[in-house]
Amino acid sequence: MMSLRYLLATTAVCTAFTFSGYLGCSTTGNIPLAEAQTPVGSQWNVLSKIDPNFLGFLVKAVVIDQQSGAIGRNKQGFMSVGFQRYSSRFITHGILTKNVAMVDIGLKSIEYPLPFQQNDGSFQDFEPNTKGKSSPTSVAFYLNDVGHSLVLCQKSRWFQESKETDYLRKRINQLQPKISTSLTWLMTKEAELIKGDGNGRATNRLWKNAIAYYLTGRALDRKDAVHLGDKFALLSLQQQNSAGAFLEKNGFDSSYQSVSLQEALLYYTNLSSQASQRTMVWDAVNRAVKLELASIAPNGEIITKGNTRVFVGGETYFDKEKSVDYLALLQGLAYYHQLTQDPAIKNAMDRVYTFYSKK
Repeated sequence: MMSLRYLLATTAVCTAFTFSGYLGCSTTGNIPLAEAQTPVGSQWNVLSKIDPNFLGFLVKAVVIDQQSGAIGRNKQGFMSVGFQRYSSRFITHGILTKNVAMVDIGLKSIEYPLPFQQNDGSFQDFEPNTKGKSSPTSVAFYLNDVGHSLVLCQKSRWFQESKETDYLRKRINQLQPKISTSLTWLMTKEAELIKGDGNGRATNRLWKNAIAYYLTGRALDRKDAVHLGDKFALLSLQQQNSAGAFLEKNGFDSSYQSVSLQEALLYYTNLSSQASQRTMVWDAVNRAVKLELASIAPNGEIITKGNTRVFVGGETYFDKEKSVDYLALLQGLAYYHQLTQDPAIKNAMDRVYTFYSKK
């Protein structure tokens, strides 16, 4: 059963977002309240200011078969849809540099698992210890990235109007019904995702669920999914403690804090400038960034001592100890820096980049 805490959260989100049209505007002037209190900057505006070389660095970190679009462990034969989650890196870099081949690779990574999609929208799964069917988390990871990619394509005038991208637009149109089917399936797994990721267990995954619903819903004009994405975002915010930690195993983890920051900023920069939840999200992001900065050593290394999940002797995946997600931190700080222009953030980014790019 869902806990009382989450039942109350459900009520809160319905109340807050039902009246967002009224709460989003000041009664004393023409400036929207949320916009006046928080930095304005859409995702597209933020991305256009980020160094393309940095975006290229993110692309190079993805292990992908450029012919098939298979990513990571899927390169040896399809294993899980959850591994197909980096199309947005290729599409972001491709759109901003008008590189058709780069966007093509991104779309291939979205298309690659679709032959393994089941009629109900789930996918086959060949990971060890699975029963042959994808978990809601795997599908959420996939749609998290797919929704992001589709929204980027929709917002790019070059992509939407250029003759050289015409064949890419046709491919997107062809895959959208299948993506919508998977989104519908994932929406039936709301309670299962909350049970697995809620109550302080894995806030980073709650944020990923939020983006999966919210951006895929936006891309496909599915208001039901957008509303559910808003709900999961609020649940994520409620799992931040007073120190600023997005809880992982009921404590702080500098690696997964980075993932939560990345997702929270992706959500924030895709909200309307008048959305009532902007102030709440921005406050949470500020506190999360402040705490995470304390985990960056002077040489740029991300400190893992005291973490609840990723540390020496900590969690493993496929019998390999998990390593710190410095790429998520760099992406999150890149967004935050463009929104605030805080030189201390740029300094932290440079230190982290210098340390890990040498590895």
